[in-house]
Parts: sequence; structure tokens; C-alpha cells
Amino acid sequence: MISFADSQTRWGRLQRLTLLVTLSVAGGAASAQATDPFLRSAPSVVIPSLAPSGPAVSTPVASSRLPAFGPPRASTSGSVTRVVFDLPAGLSYTLTPTFSGLRLDVRGVVAQPLQQGSLGAMVSGYQLTPVEGGAQALLSTPFPLGLQTGWSATEATIATGGRVLILQLGSTVAGGAGASVRGAVQAVASPSAAPTDPPPGRTVLPTPTADQLPPGDAVTPQPAALPEATPPLAPSPAVRQTAGVVPGTLPPQASVAAPRIGKNPGLTRVVLDLPPGTGYRVTLLPLGLRLDLTGVSAPVQSAQAISPELRGWSYTAGLTGVAVTLTTATPLSQRNGWRMVLLPPTEGSTLSRLALDFSPALADLSPLGGKAVARLVSSRSGLLAFSGTPNLPRVVLDPGHGGNDPGAIGSVVEKQVTLDVARRVRSMLQPAGVDVLMTRDGDVALNADKATDLGLRAALGTGRAQLFVSIHVNSTESRSALLGYGVETWWNRNNPSSQALAGDLQRDVIDSTAAYSRGLKNNKSLAVLRLSHIPAALVEIGYASHPIDGQNLQDTNYLDRVAFGIASGIRDALQDGLGADWR
Repeated sequence: MISFADSQTRWGRLQRLTLLVTLSVAGGAASAQATDPFLRSAPSVVIPSLAPSGPAVSTPVASSRLPAFGPPRASTSGSVTRVVFDLPAGLSYTLTPTFSGLRLDVRGVVAQPLQQGSLGAMVSGYQLTPVEGGAQALLSTPFPLGLQTGWSATEATIATGGRVLILQLGSTVAGGAGASVRGAVQAVASPSAAPTDPPPGRTVLPTPTADQLPPGDAVTPQPAALPEATPPLAPSPAVRQTAGVVPGTLPPQASVAAPRIGKNPGLTRVVLDLPPGTGYRVTLLPLGLRLDLTGVSAPVQSAQAISPELRGWSYTAGLTGVAVTLTTATPLSQRNGWRMVLLPPTEGSTLSRLALDFSPALADLSPLGGKAVARLVSSRSGLLAFSGTPNLPRVVLDPGHGGNDPGAIGSVVEKQVTLDVARRVRSMLQPAGVDVLMTRDGDVALNADKATDLGLRAALGTGRAQLFVSIHVNSTESRSALLGYGVETWWNRNNPSSQALAGDLQRDVIDSTAAYSRGLKNNKSLAVLRLSHIPAALVEIGYASHPIDGQNLQDTNYLDRVAFGIASGIRDALQDGLGADWR
């Protein structure tokens, strides 16, 4: 990501986002982890889910009668909501900041039956639920929380002698749990990640890496039809499996329960528990898909407003079974927006699990394959002819940031990814007959001053260079992290051919990756493009701040596809005669 200021004299490090997509489902999350392909690219940093994480370290309650807990007192001033809980003697508690709010697990108390509502502008939802041995309070916020960002907590003794827990929540609040807090804080770093030092004197508990989602509602068995004879397709990461049959023999009067739903930051998972012998076939719709299940039955039922990714689901009677309609917020294609896999039954169950994930940021992570690169290399003679000189056409690749300027920091570090992708592009262009000049080929900057650095990069677009392509990773602030995903390409009016170059790059990167297309942009003046004297474009290849796009940027297959798209766009631009003419 690059600064938009004309002077380019200042740049800021972006706040690190610790994002996790918790993708396990009820009834076998642990046993399925080793074989579930959806878990293979989990980010190295974890945000805990809102599921109970087990008892906190507690002290014995003096009385056999547990004290009552809640409801809190709340007030809002400006952009901060203040929530105060009374702390009865003998309780213990754990605070867990999450992507969607703050969880408070309290032990040694009793809570009244479910309490819920809004506590103010910065706490859009409040829910207090009795659990075994205590209570759990969920405070939902319209912005994500970090270990020390988005919230603060202190304890105090009031005039009556009682203790209170004072929580302040707001996107500008910082500090986390203060020194006066006697409870524990749930860590936001996974055991596999580099440890995060807690504040002095603060106890930080380990974070679970997965949680089980509640099972779907049971349905009444109905008479079943015979399954359609559809042979299962061989699983392949490069082919979308859209039809098959669950292994085994269909039992009499087989039925399907309501789907189980897992809601995660940026992604929603739907799981259908299917009896042996159930046939399934997927048909894409303008928004969502229809899943035809054969050999089973289910009552007509539906639900709406499930999540940002899933608008609703419904069961209706099909010709030979049940038609399941899943309505999404954004269009799907064969290669993006969704993925599906049939998982085997968990221990003690006969039901296989058909798991479908929905997110507009899901892209094609299948291996690129050698044939695609071979076609690019085969254009060598054509590129030489279009160079307009006896020399090979020269292209400047600019891996954004470097040295002391890391660029965007989230699921990845921008300067590392941009250099990685630029090297991949170079390795594809050179055999195709392109002379590639890199603005940097290591973790360095051209100058410590940002404005000078950008000017030096742009100046390399002279001396027989025909095209200038800058590679960047996008990001957005934490409060809107789920809204930023996909690929976009920027151009400037510095050269009449810059827009056409940007169009070639955007089209070919989207064709290669099947990523969400954010289109072409030129409403802000980027110095590295404005200062270039040849056709120039800047490609933002994904968002480090988005939990799913961040996983894409960690996947070597995705980076190969991004590089191939950029290389193909450069080839197309050269063959279209868009390069600068230095004859």
C-alpha cells in the first residue's frame, strides 16, 4: 500500500491486525483438522472465538450460595461507551478481546436467564448467559479489539466497599487491561506464533486454536426417495467438485437436519450432515447456489439474515429429495466466492459432513501448472518484434516499500510479499524475452527519505524502459477491515497509455486468480506513477488486513497466479504496442 499524499514525505506503519478464521465445526473439529483442506493456510496469529474457553483460574467461594452477577451499568460519551460490572467477593474472571467484541467469562457466580440488549453506541449488543459454574457476558462492538486496542479495563473500590470492573470501549481507546485488573486476559497469539509480551504483572492464558460450533436443529424424519445414481468425482484441488454421492448405503427413511452455521470474520461456513448414500449436486445461482440432495427428506424450513456473507438458507421439496438454497450477498463463480468439501464422519457417527465456505475474498488457490507459463514463454519472438528495436523490450518492476519502510502489516508484511511476487514475475518474463529491471532486489530502500525514494523509483522508467509496473499489498484500518478485499489497479494521466496498461494488468490478474475485482482507480495521485514518464500502473494484489485475503497472500499458489497475471498483462501491453517508443 502506498501513501496518497503528493509530497510523499510521511508514511505510517499500519496497526498490526491479528485475524483468525476459526474453521472447525461441531462433531469432529479436532479429528478433522489433519485432513480438512480449509485449515491448511491459517494465519499465524489467532483471534479467539466467542465460544466458552473453559474455566479461568479461580479462588474458592466462601459461601455455598453463589452471588448474583449483572446486569451492568452503561453510559456513552462521544465515541466511548463505559460499562461497569459489580464484582462480588470470591469470583474470578477472564477478559477476551475478539474481532467482534469483548467476552467476559466469570466463575463463582450465578446469572439470571439470558439477558441481552444494547449498551450504547460502541457496544451494539450485550448478552449475559448462565454457564456451568458462572456466567458469560458478550459485549459486541462495531470494530475489532486487540490485546491492547479498542478497549481498556480497570478495577476500583466504590464508597460502599464493593469492587467494580470498569470497561471502556471505543475505536480510539487503547490500553487493554490495566494494572488494577485482577482477572486474567485471554491471549490473542496462537501457541505457534511468536509470543506476545503481556503488560507487566498481567496473566495471559493460552488461546484455543479452534472451537466447536453448536449443532443444527434436529428435524423429523420423512419418507425418502431412492438416490440418483451419480458417481463421486475424484477430489482435485484444481477442479471444483460440484456433484457426488456420500459413500455407503442409504438407510431407510433417511433425513437431513437443518444446517450448522459457523460465523467467522470474513467467512461463513455451512455444514450439512448427510447420511450414507445421499447424492448431491450444486447449481450456481445469480446470488448463491442450490444444492440438490437425493435420497433424503427434510421439513420445509428457512432462516434469513445469517451473516454478512450468507443472507439466508431454505429447504424445499425437490424432485427426488431436498433442494437446499443458500443465498449469498455477492455473486459466486466456479472459481471464487465459495468452496466445498465432503468430510468423513467423525468417530461414533455415520453422517458425512458436506462443508461449504462463503466469502467474497475466496480465490483460486490451485497450482498454476506448467502449461500456462509455457504459453507465456512461447510469446518471446512476438515480444521482440513489438519492442520496436533490436533489443529486448525492457520493463521496470517496482516491489513496493523496503528497508525501514515495511508497508502494510497484517497477515503478511507488504515489503516481503511485493518482493516475492516481483521476483516471480521476473522469472516468467525473462524466458519470454523481456529485459526486467527491478527497482530493488532485496530488503532495501533507494533513499531514507520517502519522497526521494519514490522519485528515484519512478526515474528508473527512462533509458529505453517501455513499461513501469509497481506491485503493492493493500490494507485498511481495523474498524473496516472486513470491507477491504480483492485486487485493484491504479493509473495516472502521466502517459496516454497508462490506463490501457492498467486495464491489461487488472484483467489478467483477475483471470489468473479469480480474486474479487475492485476495478481500475485513478482518483488519487500516486507519486510513483505521477513522476514516471512512461506508461505506468500500480497493482494492489490483495488486503493484508482481511482475514481471508490475508490467507491468500500467504499461499504460494495464489502468489504464483498473481505473478502470472502481472506477467501476462505486461505481455499483452507490449503486444498491443503500449510501451514507450525510444527509437
